[in-house]
Amino acid sequence: MNVLTDKHIFFSVGSEKYGINISSVKEIIRFEKITLVRDAQKYLKGVINLRGKIIPIIDLRIKFGIDEKEYDDRSIFIIVEINENDSDYLLGMAVDEVYEVHDIDEKSIQTPPKIGAGNKSKYLKGMVKFNEEIAIVLDINKILISKEIIRMDSINAS
Repeated sequence: MNVLTDKHIFFSVGSEKYGINISSVKEIIRFEKITLVRDAQKYLKGVINLRGKIIPIIDLRIKFGIDEKEYDDRSIFIIVEINENDSDYLLGMAVDEVYEVHDIDEKSIQTPPKIGAGNKSKYLKGMVKFNEEIAIVLDINKILISKEIIRMDSINAS
């Protein structure tokens, strides 16, 4: 009997644990200087220049309604590739801590309860047990809606 597993990387934002499929992760970096972007959503903190590529940075604390935190030399950005309308975009996500990569059986990802998910329900893939805790598995391709992707595209193009 074949068990379908995917590797997921787990991280924290505030007191909550999250996981995303490792296939979308390009790299994990320490804090880089952020250049502010005018008239952007509050959670779009700005952009960084990563080896000549301009990458938008979103703060998942703000996106998820958690108190904002100052960035310092221990701040971590997970650089991911998201796909929207057959186009790929690089995006950095500011997170508090990165844990390890685990093989997750797709059948172990449970549907999240309808209550308590709030505005995260749009991009929740499910919930899974991680180190004796519950982690929220995110669908990275749904973390931004189409109109936000269009804005990201204009940033990536500049």
